[in-house]
This record gives sequence, C-alpha cells and structure tokens, in this order.
Amino acid sequence: MSSGESAFDQEFDELVKAELEKWKVPGLSIALVQGSQIHAKAYGFAALAKDTENQESRQMKTDALFAACSTTKAFTAAATSIAIRDSHATKHPIHWDTSLASLIPEDFVLTDDYVTQNVTLEDALSHRTGIPEHNWTLALLPSEGAKVSSTVRMMRHMPLATTLRSKYHYSNHMYIAVSHALERYTGTPLGDFMKNRIWAPLGMNDTYFGAAEAKKDKESAARLVQGYDWVRTEDSGDFIPRPKNDWSANSGAGAMYSNVLDYARWVKELINMEGPLKGHESLIDPRTIHFEKGDVNLPGPFHAYALGWFVDNYRGHHLYSHSGGWPGYGSCVGFVPSKKIGFVIMGNSSSARYAAFRLFTFLLDRHLQLPTDPVYEGQIANVISRQEKEWGARFTNEKPEISKERLFPRLPDPPIPHTLPLSKYAGTYHHPGEFDIVLKVESGCLAADLQDRVIPCELSLAHASGEFFVGTIQRTGLNLLPPFSIEFRLNEAGLVAKIGLLLELDAKGEKVWFDRLEL
Repeated sequence: MSSGESAFDQEFDELVKAELEKWKVPGLSIALVQGSQIHAKAYGFAALAKDTENQESRQMKTDALFAACSTTKAFTAAATSIAIRDSHATKHPIHWDTSLASLIPEDFVLTDDYVTQNVTLEDALSHRTGIPEHNWTLALLPSEGAKVSSTVRMMRHMPLATTLRSKYHYSNHMYIAVSHALERYTGTPLGDFMKNRIWAPLGMNDTYFGAAEAKKDKESAARLVQGYDWVRTEDSGDFIPRPKNDWSANSGAGAMYSNVLDYARWVKELINMEGPLKGHESLIDPRTIHFEKGDVNLPGPFHAYALGWFVDNYRGHHLYSHSGGWPGYGSCVGFVPSKKIGFVIMGNSSSARYAAFRLFTFLLDRHLQLPTDPVYEGQIANVISRQEKEWGARFTNEKPEISKERLFPRLPDPPIPHTLPLSKYAGTYHHPGEFDIVLKVESGCLAADLQDRVIPCELSLAHASGEFFVGTIQRTGLNLLPPFSIEFRLNEAGLVAKIGLLLELDAKGEKVWFDRLEL
C-alpha cells in the first residue's frame, strides 16, 4: 500500500479540488489499483467544523468509513455465486436458475403469478424481472423495526412495469429478496457470510454490514464520515448533515460501510480472481442489455449489466463499474481487468458520484495511456452536461402551476372544489404493507410528517380539482421525488375511504393505495 503521491500529481489534485467545489462535496477518498500496487489519497473534509465536538473540520483520510451504497450489490452477487458452488456438495443444491419462490415461498410474492414462480436468482441480480425501482418505499417505510422479510413482503404490492426478462429495470428490492433467500438457505446472516467468505480472505478487516456494526468499536466509529447534502439558500447555500442511517432491511442492496483501502483489495481480487472469487469469473459476464442514458452512464448506444456490475466499452477496453448513492453519500468503483487497473472513489455527499465520473475518466485516460480523442471527449462533456442539469434540478422545485398542468393536462377552468372540507380528508391511511401515513390540515393544506421513515421527509398536498391533488415529498425544502398525482375516493356514504398516490411512473399508471382507518 502506498500513498497517492506517485499516482495523483498536482494536475489531478487541482482537478479534484475543482470537482469538490463544482459538485459541493466536502471530501473524497480515492484509491487507484495498478497491478499489485494500491495508491490512495484523501481530499477535503470528513466532517465540517459545525458538526464536530471541537468545532474544527475533520480532515478526510484514506481510512475514513463511508456508506458503500449500491456498490454492495457486487458483494451480494459474489456471495450468491459462492453459496451456489457450496450447495453442489449438498443434497439440496441451488443454481443460477433456481427460483426465488422456491427458496422463500411465504415471502416472495409479486403481482403476477407467472413472474412470481419464475423469477430466478440470476434474473433478480441482473435487473430483468420487470419490477421497477419503487423508490417511494424509502420515503414511506418506517426506519425502526424494518426487517428484510417485511421489505420482501412489500413487493406483492408493487406493480410491475413489464413482464419477466423483457426489459432492464434496476431494482434494489430484488437484491434485498436475494439477500433474504441466501440467509434462509445458508442459515447465516448475509453480513457474516460476506465477512467469512470474502472480506476476511481478502484482508478487508475494516468493512462492516451496516453503520451499527461500525459504531460498535469507538475507533471505527470515530472514522465514520459525516454525510451531507447541499441545499441552496437565497444568498448562497449550505451543507446539511445527514444521519448515519442503519437500515438493516436494505441488506444486500446497499448496507455495507467500508473505505477505499479495503475496497482496493476487493478490486484487486476482481482483476485477478485468484482468491475467494477464483472460479467465479461468470460474475462479470453480461446478462442484460439496456439503452438508458443515465446520469452516470458512459457514452454509447447501449450498456450491459452483469451480476452487480455495469459493463461498458471504454475506448476499446472492457470496463466493469458500479456507482452508489444515498442521502449524504456517493461512490463509484470500477476496473479494467485486461490492463489490471481499477479505482475506488468515495465521497460524503450524494453528488460525489458525479465528481467521481469526471475523476475516473481522467484516471483511465491517463493510466491506460489513451490518446486525445475530441469526439469521445465531446460525448463525455454531453454526459456531464446531463449530470449538471439533473443535479441543478434538485435546487429548483417545480412550480405548483406547472406540476398541475403536467399531471392534469385537462383540468377544468375553474377547478372543481373538493367535495368535503379538508378536515374530512385528514386521518390515518393504512397500506397493506403494514405502514401508515397520517394526514393533517396545516396552514390550510393537507400534509403528513414522515420524519420517522427510512429517508426522513414531509408529504404535502396541493389541490388540483375535485378529489385530485398534487403531491410532493420533500426533504429540507427540496423535492425528494418529482411531484405526483394523488386521488381520494369516497364511499357510498360520501366519506373519504382511500387515497391513491402515483409514485412509480414505470408502473403502468397504477397508484399505491391506502385505506382510511376509522371512517
């Protein structure tokens, strides 16, 4: 292990400084793998002065611990591959085409019977099940008491976007379902399985399955970075600290905490596959093709997804990578096995993954010794422009009038008043996934306090026409999701009976319905 001086020169340092400022990231920790060498360097701050006991900013270090977010997925896929190989010596072997329903039949139920019975481990890990993201659950599920099994059971209430194996749909929930299936099959908590079979053999002794585990030791707890989100004010802006969430129900979709030094050991193993991954080379074989122009996708007409890895052609070289994001954290990991080069970038802001995109392309161009290519550089610039637009939109909430026109293009003029006084719409609404939202009238509008959810937030409703409203879910004054349509339905007695929220645009227009309690 070496310092970053030999790999990260002044030109790179200046680029990092510019990216930190551009994307409002307090600090970054970076590792570069070159053959047998690991170079690492840290930039900026792990915690700002206002959030430390001594009121002095804490410098970022290479052993700083971050939420690894969705880069956890590759470990879940690797654990699955190891469990499959282990099972071949048992009376009840499993395979990549083993169905999830056969492993966790009482919990794994989807809205379509055929899909339920036929989704395999490989389907779930390659995002081809037909179930879309449904990130609304993060804004509505209570953070306390959430279990992996209950999260999986929620999927029976999530509308599908397409049928099985017809289209790529990124799904955190499917990785959570595989996590549950692995724990049930092996009889071992997933974090323990990863530690025994992957982390310990690689010397990843500073990696944890959740923030609670990292906090058990005072020394490691002190190295947890403080996550931030940048929130614009009238004059400038400010960094808002984010809680060090420990939502165990996120499991194999994004529960890990680690640092760039441990992750560099992981990248070395992925490049060489001589340790615990020996014989598991199929993990990086492409399974699914997709055509999305995501905010961190490289230029190209299409992309592929393997098992926990995006697969791209980076200027003639196969690049395997994955980013991760969570309020207060952002990361990116990748490697080019043919050249034995890899990188790990972790930051303490959700926008850190945008900074990571520019930094890893710079590192690859330099260390792969690629010639200048104006055409490709222009394509990279277009991707960065998309990132700037997407990130900038976070600071500009859609105006209510525009939201109404977008969601309800045929609104009557003037709008139809709601049937009942707003106080009659207030109350507790229950979802069959065993959680509630409580609507109250505040300052003449309906609203719900959701500070106890996985992502603390607030729900507010603005009347559109009749029983239809515009819903917004906000965190620190910024929209967590784009404004969405909400519908109330009255029963035969003229009382409010249920509320429907259109939270997932890919779900064929199906709303998420809550029944009102105590009519």
